[in-house]
Amino acid sequence: MKNSFDPQNPRVRKAHQKHALNNSPMLALTLVVFIALLFGGIALLYFQNSISWTLIGFSSLPAMLIFWIKNDLVDIPIGKTDNFTDLISEDLLLLITKNSSPADLTQILPKTRSGAFIMARFNLPTPFFNEIANFLPATPEPIYETARHICETTNSEEITGAVLAVAIISSVPNYELLLNQFQLTITDLHQGIIWFNYLNGMVKNSKKPIHSGGIARDFAFGYTPTLQRFAINLSERYSGAHTKLQMADHTKIIGQIIETFTHGGRQNVALIGAYGSGRSTIVNALAETLMNADSKIPHSLKYRQIYSLDAPSLISAAKDSSELEYLMVNIFNEIYSAKNIILCLDNAHLFFEEGPGSVDIANLLTPILEAGHIRMILIMDDQKFLEISSKNSTLANSLNKIMVSPSNREETLKILMDQVPLLEYQKNVIYTYRALTEAYRLSEQYIHDVEMPGKAKLLLESATSYAEGNLVTALSVQTAVEKSYGVKVRVASDESDRNKLLNLEALIHERMIDQTEAVSAVANALRRAGAGVKHAGRPIGTFLFLGPTGVGKTELAKSLSEVYFNGEDNIIRLDMNEFVSAADVSRLIKDGAEDGLSLTAQVSKQPFSVILLDEIEKAHPSVLTTLLQVLDEGILRDEKNREISFRDSIIIATSNAGANEIREKIASGAKIDDFKEEFIENLISSNEFKPEFLNRFDEICLFKPLSKEDLVSVLDLIIASTNRTLEPQKISVVVDPAAKQILIDKGYDPKMGARPMRRIVQKTVENIVAAAILSGHATPGSTLHITPNEIKIS
Repeated sequence: MKNSFDPQNPRVRKAHQKHALNNSPMLALTLVVFIALLFGGIALLYFQNSISWTLIGFSSLPAMLIFWIKNDLVDIPIGKTDNFTDLISEDLLLLITKNSSPADLTQILPKTRSGAFIMARFNLPTPFFNEIANFLPATPEPIYETARHICETTNSEEITGAVLAVAIISSVPNYELLLNQFQLTITDLHQGIIWFNYLNGMVKNSKKPIHSGGIARDFAFGYTPTLQRFAINLSERYSGAHTKLQMADHTKIIGQIIETFTHGGRQNVALIGAYGSGRSTIVNALAETLMNADSKIPHSLKYRQIYSLDAPSLISAAKDSSELEYLMVNIFNEIYSAKNIILCLDNAHLFFEEGPGSVDIANLLTPILEAGHIRMILIMDDQKFLEISSKNSTLANSLNKIMVSPSNREETLKILMDQVPLLEYQKNVIYTYRALTEAYRLSEQYIHDVEMPGKAKLLLESATSYAEGNLVTALSVQTAVEKSYGVKVRVASDESDRNKLLNLEALIHERMIDQTEAVSAVANALRRAGAGVKHAGRPIGTFLFLGPTGVGKTELAKSLSEVYFNGEDNIIRLDMNEFVSAADVSRLIKDGAEDGLSLTAQVSKQPFSVILLDEIEKAHPSVLTTLLQVLDEGILRDEKNREISFRDSIIIATSNAGANEIREKIASGAKIDDFKEEFIENLISSNEFKPEFLNRFDEICLFKPLSKEDLVSVLDLIIASTNRTLEPQKISVVVDPAAKQILIDKGYDPKMGARPMRRIVQKTVENIVAAAILSGHATPGSTLHITPNEIKIS
């Protein structure tokens, strides 16, 4: 049958014969017999013994056996029919039998190299396959049919253990729901098969003989001692395993470079793109292409070698600019004489600017670039190229510019799959497929000074420090981001973290009272972030707190920082009274080296934090306009055009605008919900705020004035804070109820909120405690009772 296993198939017989021979001493013994008979016969022939030809003749028998083993059994090709047995890989031929059940198939997967690959890369352990065995078809034929289809879909040459593993999973009813538990799709598994096929192909190609021109290849070219001292020969790295470019754009760029170097004119190429976009990969791939004898390139470029000049070592070796020019002239002369060198200037801007670690040799280099006597590749980012263009248009116009674009998700994953084996060898780890996809997602979100695929690879390298055993998983990548950037990226899975999020309101109210609308708003925002459902392109939450002074607007921001953002120190507070002119915009985006207190500098150091913008209505309109991008997109570019992310922070702006109106409405008995919309409309019509600014906030919260009853709770919180301060001295304070009432009467001011109460406690309770400690009446372990009389006296 087309979709059944045929044990009588010649391929099955050959596979078992090969396996038996490889696991027995027969081959070695046959070789020994052949050598003994052949050389014994030759030796006897020397002595003219008549039996010599007999021995030589008998040696043909083991020779024929060895020839058969090495030619007929060394490779068992795929059959030319469409029968299942003719399509499966050699290792499966040994493991599948006529009586193999679907459950048996799940057990043979880890015994195949490709099956073990899928299980490891997708973190699908043996118990997983044991569990799904109960839901598989009664016979294996449907699985074999699915395997055939997957083989065609993934362009696989044969049905391997990897294909069979995916076919088994695909045969489970509602397998999509099953994969959802692992945050995988069937397309991901297909990519896993393609990944294995690609790596397996690389291994096969590495065994092929290298065609790179022979040992006499470079003898006709010139001697380059200075160049070899200050440059790295990229062409020497070529080992025959040609780098496969995973981006069509990169392949196109290689073609453009070859075309530029083939025709006359300016023999230079400037690769312009951000760090991490693959510029160096292109140059290395070009070096391999030029050294590969099988490459279809013009003869004038065959075996041309690419040297990458090490700018820092060159600059440090020269005592001054004149000596540097002398060295560069020597290098150019050597390259011109050698005739087989292409010079690569990585970070080429270092040769065109002044300052530490750089030098300006534009006047020396420009004529060489224009004349085209030396083939050169210059690598720089777009910002540096723009700076050079503005200062030296002649130099810029002499370059053949090629833009290198960052890779997209699909291209990045292919590139990572290509490069992961080398990382695994260097770090002694194994990367799961989810680690690769998570590296793309999180590096896109948190790394802004490097482009794809470079930043995803950097994150994968960091994740090896958090491998589970020797397995780098999505969790490893998440941990690397949290440790490196001080943010929270994992969905709340820890029991204590979940409890904290579920009980945020109660925890915040341990520090402040009432204002339940605002407290619930920020708590809900954090729960959304903790559950992984917040918008990835915006801050965790953006809020505008409106209300009278002293009612808890700033206190809520502090409480939130202490409860969830690792302490009250993780609050970034800007007094907007200090940003009243258009020129103050620069203070928001100053480089951290010049002003460590600028908004961008503080957020880049502490991205997971509460950002408090106090008295926002005092800020200049230009400052508010600058903040619109932060509120809307969660990013702000600093003065050096670096993108600073605010997407892991909560932004709270406070304002006293309309405080009297709120107070009057509440005093008349109105509830906030009854007049909130009208109040906000009044703020817009009175030009306190522009509608486009207010619309950027997730929520606008109105804080009501504190009543006398509220002050009882406020007083308790203040006294509790005093006791926490006294805790190291083992002294505590208790205020009698009657004394509390006196304090409330003295501290109540509906216009000023809780602030007068804090001052009253400071003048009375804290002064009484200080005097008792200094006089020796309060000693460690004692409790001070504050009475009405003491309050009145103080």
